Amino acid sequence: MDVDSLSAEVAGAMVRAGSDTVFGLPGGGNNLSVVGAAEAAGMRFILTHTESAAAIMAGTYAELSGAPALCVVTRGPGAASAVNGCAQALLDRQPVVLLTDCVASAERDRVSHQWIDQTALFSSVAKWSGVVGGTDPQETMDRALELAMRPPAGPVHLDFDPTAEGSVPPEPTTDSSDFNRGRLSELVAGARRPVVLAGVGALAAQSQIRALLSGRNVPVLTTYKARGVVADSSPNYAGVLTGASIESPVIEAADLVIAIGLDAVELIPARWIYRAPVVSIGAWGAEVDGFHPALEAVGDLGELVAAVARDLNDDWEIGAASQFRDAAASEVRGDAAGLSPHYVVERSRALSPAGTLATVDAGAHMLVAMPVWSTERSGELLISSGLATMGFSLPAAIGAALARPNRRVVCFVGDGGLGMTLAELETLVRLRLDVTVVVFNDSTLTLIALKQRAEGQGGRRAVGYSPIDFSGVAASCGVPAWQVHAQSEFDSVFDRAISTAGPSLVDVRVDPTSYPDVISAIRGRRQ
Repeated sequence: MDVDSLSAEVAGAMVRAGSDTVFGLPGGGNNLSVVGAAEAAGMRFILTHTESAAAIMAGTYAELSGAPALCVVTRGPGAASAVNGCAQALLDRQPVVLLTDCVASAERDRVSHQWIDQTALFSSVAKWSGVVGGTDPQETMDRALELAMRPPAGPVHLDFDPTAEGSVPPEPTTDSSDFNRGRLSELVAGARRPVVLAGVGALAAQSQIRALLSGRNVPVLTTYKARGVVADSSPNYAGVLTGASIESPVIEAADLVIAIGLDAVELIPARWIYRAPVVSIGAWGAEVDGFHPALEAVGDLGELVAAVARDLNDDWEIGAASQFRDAAASEVRGDAAGLSPHYVVERSRALSPAGTLATVDAGAHMLVAMPVWSTERSGELLISSGLATMGFSLPAAIGAALARPNRRVVCFVGDGGLGMTLAELETLVRLRLDVTVVVFNDSTLTLIALKQRAEGQGGRRAVGYSPIDFSGVAASCGVPAWQVHAQSEFDSVFDRAISTAGPSLVDVRVDPTSYPDVISAIRGRRQ
């Protein structure tokens, strides 16, 4: 099969699956043929500056659109650069097709330049890694797309090689388990102080979960990925679930834990210490270390939630969940003499329009942003949870702005994470996206410095950067930008930034002295 015909097969399969956008950094040749075929099929192509950023954009776009997204990169160095973004999609359960150019099998014996075993490279960071080639490309693509969407969703990798025989992903396995329905009913009906833990799998059953809680006082904790499954304004919302200590008062008060769509990848590695029996329901198994549920049911999540709803009772006092939430919120404020991270997030939320989306990078600021930024629906607060990679927030903000073109996006990022993705500021300008970047700038890998304090290794040289004027860098890319040094300046500057059409950036010289109190409140004895 010739290159253009195979490109048309790939593009056609993506369109049939509901995909409308391609992200990538082409390397010429076959890549350009795929891009041309995608555009001819009605898809748009988003050019990025790095392959990892392209994969993160694709994953975010897929998560918000509900359809698999295509990411196209070149062979060798392009493929190697995309590994981090592919791993992000794998551990955050995002359906992506990562298509890599490759040294054609017909030329493998004579060409060693830029050749690496790409199917082996991606086998540990994708649900499946194979080849779309000249034989049965439609079957390869259709099965690969089905695999990407099958719970838990995730990326599949395909080498694009018209000279090779295609490979086909494995047949689907049964996504259900045998469980004692009578025992499920008995456990749920017998509880008087049940607590719900909602994880990434709960995103698929948001409406059913809200119906389950209606008219009941049952507290709900959500993981970072499940933020918004229950609205912050709901009387049931009790705060975040991290696997650490901040949620302990809620779970310790329960006589039954109902885990809905909880995934082991979402929690920090810590032993499960709670005494209440656990009922775990989801489209895939929770596999939480030490969790040992009294009953685990894997199957159609909507049906499983309905089964729980039939027997759910509670004797919780009205307002119990809100009391837990408010107590936890007071603990993550911390004390700072200067411009505190808590103030930055709290005021950013207050000054942003209703429905604003936020993306959050890895780093100390995420410990404040995730519990403080309020959200009413899922998909409005996005973070790299499973992989927890730095360099996520800006590419994710671009993906989110493309998926939600009528919504403002606030991108929270540390100086380290923005340093990894600075070139994507040009992408913001080129695409004229309504994204406001808020940089927590203290010239330090602060979360690592907090860990370093306990371990006493490396000193300042291991975690400190020279000061960078990110507002000046942004302005050189065409992004309107401001610096903020004091709390008294923040509101007026942020209000101007959030009201600016297109991209904007606020370089916040944040005071990091409150972070130790914040991490102690969240992780406590389970650090």
